[in-house]
Amino acid sequence: MIAFEGITNENALKILNQTTPKEILETYNSAYQINKEQKNTYKENGFITLKNILSGEALNYTRKIVEAAVLIRKGKDNRTLAEKSQYEQSFSQCGYLCWDFPAIKDFVFGKRFAGIARDLMQVPGVRLWHDQALFKEPHGRVTDAHQDISYWPINEGELTTTMWIALNDVPQEKGCLYFYPGSHKIEEKEYVDIFKNPHQPEIVKGIEKVYTPINAGDVTFHSGLTFHGAGQNISNEIREGMTIIYTADGNTFSASDPRNATHKSCSGLKNGDKIETKYTPLLI
Repeated sequence: MIAFEGITNENALKILNQTTPKEILETYNSAYQINKEQKNTYKENGFITLKNILSGEALNYTRKIVEAAVLIRKGKDNRTLAEKSQYEQSFSQCGYLCWDFPAIKDFVFGKRFAGIARDLMQVPGVRLWHDQALFKEPHGRVTDAHQDISYWPINEGELTTTMWIALNDVPQEKGCLYFYPGSHKIEEKEYVDIFKNPHQPEIVKGIEKVYTPINAGDVTFHSGLTFHGAGQNISNEIREGMTIIYTADGNTFSASDPRNATHKSCSGLKNGDKIETKYTPLLI
């Protein structure tokens, strides 16, 4: 059961219907400089950790609105962790929050975050693919290693990246992310069905995983081609993570895998079309 201090089912919508304070909006749209060394780290490893992307009141506000949105989506689910499916035991997943809640949209559309994605991928501009909150309950199971591009109908996986922001401190024992450095350079792909049939990818055997414990307000960015997962949450606190997924402007839709046809982001597209839809706006 999902619950947050100070937020109830009754006041969650009120929290989300408030106008985002001017100073918070300014933070969401302020520049964050990425240097050459950071670009090279991301290019070589397929992921990077960045500190203090949000802090202070902006971080507190963001955590509160995301918690409120998750509570609206999941607050009526009274099942215990043991009663949930194996996949649901890995995390409570809430996607496309920005289209339901304007306060979340202000965060997701932030040029601060989109600018980092653009600079790390070294492309002229980026579009939103989608957002999703990934909250791992206390004692929630591992998130099995996988490539994100396996689940997205996008042709150029190297031109996608995910920002994962910690809304509370995420040490290793709470289920922080881990990555297989350089795995984005492997030419083959391996589909890992983390919904029904998770398994350790054969393709990354011999690569040592790197755990990335981070504090609230820190982020990781990783390529859609990078194999990654998360450990078990052995703590008594919820691990609170929020993601924004970006694709380079000009990336194209792939209709080759029918498993991925349900994404709202690709509604109406045909194979090879540029990804330019209502749900994939140009952010920067």
